[in-house]
Amino acid sequence: MKNKLYISLLAASALAFNSCESDINNFMVDDTVGLLNSGLVTTEVYLGVDDPTKVYAIKAGKGFQDAQVSIKVDNSVLTEYNELSTTAVKLDELPADCYSITVSSVTLTSDDYRVPFEISWNRDRLSEVLAQNPNVGLPLRMIVDSDAAIATDRLTTIIKPTLETPYVSFDMSKLDKNGVFKAVSPTRDQVYESELYFKVTSNFIAQRDIEYTLEIDETLIAEYNEANGTAYKLLPAEAYKLELTGNEIKQYLSEDMFKMYFYRSALVPDNAPSNFGDFMLPIRIKSVSSSYVDPVNCKLLYAVSVVPMTVEKSKWSIVECNSDVNDDPESTDSEKANNGADALIDGTTSKWWRSIYRTAQDLPYYAVIDLGRKTAVAKVGFEIPASSNKRYANSKAGHVEVSEDGTTWVNVGTWESPSAATQSVVADVTPTTARYLKFVIDEVFKDASSGSIKNPNATAIGEINVWGEVATWEEDTEE
Repeated sequence: MKNKLYISLLAASALAFNSCESDINNFMVDDTVGLLNSGLVTTEVYLGVDDPTKVYAIKAGKGFQDAQVSIKVDNSVLTEYNELSTTAVKLDELPADCYSITVSSVTLTSDDYRVPFEISWNRDRLSEVLAQNPNVGLPLRMIVDSDAAIATDRLTTIIKPTLETPYVSFDMSKLDKNGVFKAVSPTRDQVYESELYFKVTSNFIAQRDIEYTLEIDETLIAEYNEANGTAYKLLPAEAYKLELTGNEIKQYLSEDMFKMYFYRSALVPDNAPSNFGDFMLPIRIKSVSSSYVDPVNCKLLYAVSVVPMTVEKSKWSIVECNSDVNDDPESTDSEKANNGADALIDGTTSKWWRSIYRTAQDLPYYAVIDLGRKTAVAKVGFEIPASSNKRYANSKAGHVEVSEDGTTWVNVGTWESPSAATQSVVADVTPTTARYLKFVIDEVFKDASSGSIKNPNATAIGEINVWGEVATWEEDTEE
């Protein structure tokens, strides 16, 4: 009895299912065939690429019928368009030697919803025609050879070709207007290896794989430096890894990502001073297997700067200063308190160093600073005294020396101030690791003698600053 009940229920379920399926079909319209894009359609034809233009026939509805369709050139389509057009510009028929309909008949099976016709182009001839008259079109009519319903409003189209140059270029979305990607300044706590991705794009859909080759072009750095007043150097080869060949934009895509590795330790090693400076890797798209290299967006400049930081002064001390107002027997207590050599490194310009000024003294003046521990020195500068005391600033030019032992000195660079009133002066020096630094004033702006000031070379400085890094990678035995 139970078996009979189960069989009855299964039969009822099957009938219900068939009934539902039948109801769905009853509400669906029959197959309708037409063109995917009707009316006036602007088509980009790319020079140097043999890709055909595809015009799609589509079938919508239940999908249970096949449809045989074809297209042909029909000038009446163009005539009707011009008659109905409200614009002053009318279209002329495209000459037959500009194109060839290579696939003019297709079959839409029960499984198809769209199938393309194909038009090939004589690009040289098309270029000649469009140069004389850009307002030409290819009028097409689709013919349906089946019992499928016809979408009468989608049976005609006019293909209006425009010539474009197919370019492969760098994606500019992460680059500035000069094609520069500015990386974050590497530091010692950064990971050893950074993985970077950059995008190469085409302005068309590739119909076949497009291979592209990259190259490192140093001339791009020279051009950039000249145009922007910079001093970038070529990124050392050991600082990066990049595959210049074997890259490609895959078929049916318009972009590719290529990978580059940046190695931090090449510029900021774990056991040596940082390689301070501005570096650039100039990458150019050298060639492509088809289409053209974009003449504008074909360069990518990967820029990375190793920036020296301001060196902290808590362990600094003045070892020697050959011109100090404290050495003048006529100096007052306030001058001795606020204007001695220690004011050069006290962290404020409110207290300031002043040279001997009541007695004539020859240049150069210098101050020797014990940096407290070995330090990689990359930049040296000074600030003039604050407030009204800036009128005593008179230092024009000088140089910097460094030493490991305080005895043997090496000149690492010069400095020059634009004017006596310039608030802050910073100069690059040859990066050198040293314990001692000698700041030297070789020249002043004017004869400062007047009134109580008897020294024509009198000057004043509010603060001396150093940029670089403490040599933490070395065991400091000199503290």
